[in-house]
Amino acid sequence: AQTQIHALSNYNKFYTGFHAFIQQRDRIWYNSVPRSFFDDAMSGGPFEFMIAIG
Repeated sequence: AQTQIHALSNYNKFYTGFHAFIQQRDRIWYNSVPRSFFDDAMSGGPFEFMIAIG
């Protein structure tokens, strides 16, 4: 865990920090596909969500 925290300390020092994860989430380009998939799944109803992630 110490290695991961050290690797992520860059975000805390040079960007808004860990408290603004929603804003930093949009800057992680390689997560854009799964983020878009889960955003679409969450925008539907409970049945659509279960079908989408199933």
